[in-house]
Amino acid sequence: MPPAPPAKDRSTIENAYLKAAASRLRENPRDLDALEAVGAYFLAHDKADEALECFHRITRIDSAYPGIWRLKAKAFEAVGDRESADQCRRRGADRRS
Repeated sequence: MPPAPPAKDRSTIENAYLKAAASRLRENPRDLDALEAVGAYFLAHDKADEALECFHRITRIDSAYPGIWRLKAKAFEAVGDRESADQCRRRGADRRS
């Protein structure tokens, strides 16, 4: 496995990735892949509230979006809401969601 890029390079890559997702959302606010990317970025950068906003938008549009309930569970855990995290895990385990 190759070594991770230096922090400066990772930051540049992340910023480019986030800008691309933001551009896609300006063109189509219902772009679920872009919403997921932005939400995952926020979650990885300790901005769980902002991540939840993205994830909530996704589930309002498509509650069967792949992996969304696991991501929502992680975000709820990060804000300290275990009950909502557990509900999301159960929802994600339901094959109909």
